[in-house]
Amino acid sequence: MTTSHLRWAAVLLAMALPSLGMAQSTNPPAAPGDTPRVAPGPKPLSPQQARETATMPGELRPERPTVPQINVPLGKNPPDPAPNPQPKAASGPQAASAAGVNDAVARCEAEKDKNVRARCRARLAREGGTR
Repeated sequence: MTTSHLRWAAVLLAMALPSLGMAQSTNPPAAPGDTPRVAPGPKPLSPQQARETATMPGELRPERPTVPQINVPLGKNPPDPAPNPQPKAASGPQAASAAGVNDAVARCEAEKDKNVRARCRARLAREGGTR
């Protein structure tokens, strides 16, 4: 090996030893003035400055009021449910038509055979059972 190779080997060894924890640093500790300066963060406000820049409660409001998404009743006895805005339908065949579902038509559509479905629809049309 030549001298330049030995120098490079020594440099590489010196660089590798600190990462392995095997070598002690021969460099003196850095002086406090040698460390790079980091820009300080914003200075906190003094109590007087905070008082002067504060806003009164109630002055800042959202653009729209918040709307509650759900209402979870807490306690032993939950409140009565809200009244249904739709009026209760009468029971019987008229109730199904008032709700928008005709049971006879639904029975016809539930048939497996298309010929049976067609006869059922024709019977309902003759009876006036379709809408």
